Amino acid sequence: MFFWQILLNSLVIGTQVLLLAVPLYLVYSVSKIYHLGLGATAAATAYALYFGLTNDWPLGLSIGLAVIVALAVAGISYWLLEPFARQKNSLYGLLTSFALGLGLEALLAIMFGTDGKFLIRQVLPTFQWGDLYITQPGAWTIIVGVALTVLAVALVQKTPWGRTLRSVAENSFVASSLRINSSLVRLVVLMGASLLAGFVGIMTSLNTALTPQIGFNLVLMAFVALLVGGVSSLKGTVMAAYIVSLVPELLVGLSSGFWDMSANWKMLLVFIIATILLIWRPNGLLTKAQRAVD
Repeated sequence: MFFWQILLNSLVIGTQVLLLAVPLYLVYSVSKIYHLGLGATAAATAYALYFGLTNDWPLGLSIGLAVIVALAVAGISYWLLEPFARQKNSLYGLLTSFALGLGLEALLAIMFGTDGKFLIRQVLPTFQWGDLYITQPGAWTIIVGVALTVLAVALVQKTPWGRTLRSVAENSFVASSLRINSSLVRLVVLMGASLLAGFVGIMTSLNTALTPQIGFNLVLMAFVALLVGGVSSLKGTVMAAYIVSLVPELLVGLSSGFWDMSANWKMLLVFIIATILLIWRPNGLLTKAQRAVD
């Protein structure tokens, strides 16, 4: 029973990572930039909701403020990253995104402090089956996360919008010749990615204390999942998100005796597992290596 409880808790964390890995994949697909600032976007959106609730705003108005903040950060991200996307300068785009994330976290720390805040002050409501239990925010994270991921996979692979996204990803110049506005596609993707990141930030904050760095570890794990799964494979990214989340959680949670491991081991285990998988499948879990043609 202890194993199943740890697995259930790990599924919540895995879905949180997944909900950042999917937008990372989408942004990279259309811009070739790893948008690590999404972690700070998650935190900023959660703090916007916290600000509204602590000032006794109606729930709808507080959620509206959170949405506005997420979209505003998306706009800033677009303004900063679009020049690098057009120049295909992935390195500077990555560094700029990372700097944006650090700047947002510092701004949140200045405005709200670094101590933990709580969106819900009372005991978290839970669902329980026998000896197993899960918080309601955790359950909704899994349900909505899986549903949104299935929707994202379907949109990318089965719809005209997905074909547009793939055409921009493969060759933006050819896409332009087909009257596809690549810049507009990147803006729309950034807006959707920021809203997804904001959802992750809020749901994570409902389960634990809200701090300016709440999205940092999640976006790092999502970045690792993207690399392990393969930057050209959304299904591989989904699989990798759960692997790099569940395995360390289970190893730490089930360790005991001489091999007892604290929570400090989790990130180390993430990178050890990622290294092994990248050596085994350097092109991604579900991506086949292609022979170069002279």
